Amino acid sequence: MSGVLLDTSGLFAAARVRSDRHDEAAAAYRELLTGTELLVTTDLIVSELHALSIARVHPRFGLDLVDRLLNSGRIETVVAGIERLATATDLLRQRPGRAYSLTDAVSFVLMRELSISRAFTLDGDFAAEGFAVLP
Repeated sequence: MSGVLLDTSGLFAAARVRSDRHDEAAAAYRELLTGTELLVTTDLIVSELHALSIARVHPRFGLDLVDRLLNSGRIETVVAGIERLATATDLLRQRPGRAYSLTDAVSFVLMRELSISRAFTLDGDFAAEGFAVLP
């Protein structure tokens, strides 16, 4: 399956004009939205994006961003679920030297499950785990 996982850092940079990499991220995000590839995120990423947005910008910004994401019609939001959480926890145990978040580990599990090889992210952990990243 050809697709792209949308991660917190990429989404936040695309939405926040003051982000250091906003122009690059926003252009890549627009291209993804107008393309035909499957765009996937998780409920954990949506939650993490909301928390980051309210901490760094404003509660209204966070809620508006989540609303746009969930109502885009182009992005599939997958529920992490207990089985993926358990698999992600096992992945974390297998990589004791890596400070991966549980959200990222669930993303890695989901990407492998769906045969998705690319992530829209600014997070180097995806590349360290063997995925291609954009922008």
